[in-house]
Amino acid sequence: MVEISGVQVGSIADEMGLSTGDKLIGINGQPINDYIDYQYGIAADSFVLTIEKKDSQLWDLEITRYPNEKLGIFIDGIIYDQLKSCTNNCLFCFVKQQPEGMRETLCLKDDDYRFSFLQGSFITLTNLSKTEIERIIRLNLSPLYVSVHTTNPSLRIKMMKNPKAAKIMDQLSLLAENGISFHTQIVLCPGYNDGNELDKTINDLISLYPQILSIGIVPVGLTDFRDNLSYLERYDNKGAEFVIDQISNWQQRFKNQYDESFLYLSDEFYFLAQRDIPKYDHYNEFPQIENGIGLTRLFYNEFSRLNLPIKTNNKTVGIITGVLGNKALKPVMKKLKKIDNLTIYTIPVINNFFGKSVTVTGLLTGEDIIETLNNNKDKPNIIILPRIIFNNNGNMLDNLTINNIKNEFPSIDFYLAGNMKEVLEVLEDE
Repeated sequence: MVEISGVQVGSIADEMGLSTGDKLIGINGQPINDYIDYQYGIAADSFVLTIEKKDSQLWDLEITRYPNEKLGIFIDGIIYDQLKSCTNNCLFCFVKQQPEGMRETLCLKDDDYRFSFLQGSFITLTNLSKTEIERIIRLNLSPLYVSVHTTNPSLRIKMMKNPKAAKIMDQLSLLAENGISFHTQIVLCPGYNDGNELDKTINDLISLYPQILSIGIVPVGLTDFRDNLSYLERYDNKGAEFVIDQISNWQQRFKNQYDESFLYLSDEFYFLAQRDIPKYDHYNEFPQIENGIGLTRLFYNEFSRLNLPIKTNNKTVGIITGVLGNKALKPVMKKLKKIDNLTIYTIPVINNFFGKSVTVTGLLTGEDIIETLNNNKDKPNIIILPRIIFNNNGNMLDNLTINNIKNEFPSIDFYLAGNMKEVLEVLEDE
């Protein structure tokens, strides 16, 4: 059952008398458990909707429509039954490394294949039933995004603390044999799934080509809140260099064998090793951009296409960024600083909320930004905040909003920007 959040005026649903607040019970007698059920149910030219009106009346509506004619029903969300939660206890789980008092949504460990198909979130496959695997195959829910980490059965059990984790290659092989494609992720933990184990994992995964679409490797993220958790090491300069060299060999092998490489490292490895970010063509349409893989190169490419110089008038601008983002911004800032009548600089924020080793911009909090600005002697008259640090409700991870920051610094004008085009819009005079 799902509540209708809106009805398009003049549509079939409107003409049938449906309205906001009515509930969709089923299609052709089948319950609607998720958005996939809904989309497949209304795909035919004719079907029957079972509706519960706001006055509790039950309607069975026979719908017949022309090809491409819109039904006109709007519904919110993806899951209408119970979210499939994560049943693992991974050594590197970020949710378990958060300080106490975080809002409930940040502590939610979802591992739902429907989010994987519809939104590209990574799942482990450890909580899938036989019925759900059959549904994935029957409805061709492809591609999926799968967190593999290792294909060594005993090691995957050790890292994820779940005996069901051992079946990963059997599961991926079954999906591949039935035409399901997938992107894969490896969270690399020094001393666990790196080195020879990483070679084995990559070798196993390429056996699933062409159903395997990409392999993304990211370094383990560690906060200061790891009390009573297993000891894990962080990657340093030397360790990152080793990983880059190891993966470069595999990437060359892929290019020789498949005319392209679908194996990628996150940007953080290159920054740690002080190596250049790979060229644009390396990323093959950026299949794992949400994983921080190729984000910097895409950013550089977008910046290169903007029109510079711009006209501005005696502005002093500070750009809030994380430590990692500050490194990515350096070549861009060199060009921006050449603009006449503009003083501009980055304000890198140390993440004291999660720990100084957490360097990505997206995990910055309001209290750390406020502390950084208080300690900054020369305050600009304009500050640009990264849009990525706010959720859809305008809250940061510590529940502060932009108004909380504005109230602390009333003499500064604050703006949000999600890309360099929006930054230039702030800088340029009309």
